[in-house]
Amino acid sequence: MRPIRFALAVVILFVLSLVWNGLVHLVILRRANEAIQHLRRTDLPGGLAWSLLLTGLVSILFVWGYVRTARTGTLREGLGYGLFIGLLVALLVDVNQFVLYPLPASLVLKWFLGGVLEFTVYGAVVSRICPVRGEESSA
Repeated sequence: MRPIRFALAVVILFVLSLVWNGLVHLVILRRANEAIQHLRRTDLPGGLAWSLLLTGLVSILFVWGYVRTARTGTLREGLGYGLFIGLLVALLVDVNQFVLYPLPASLVLKWFLGGVLEFTVYGAVVSRICPVRGEESSA
């Protein structure tokens, strides 16, 4: 895998993540998220910087994981990888948030479904950008 393709995939996922999450949380789920606004941290300095850093790290780890596990490089494989990671993340984050905090189940379900769809799209994108081992010369 050429470093330029890896970096390109990371940058595209990072930007896509910002757009996706902005659309989902600030537009589509705006009213639902307003109901839990009082639960947000206000005591963390540099909260936006932390969020951007974490988004970047998730993008890097997602691409790295795909590159390490992809065998065929097909769209189907990318979708499957994204679906798997999306389900894993949704269970670890969204369901855990529901267990720990008094959140409406309907909101958590929307987060869950949105996150699974989000990572499935990421898998499709990465499968188009990152060739699997052995196919680099033809890409």
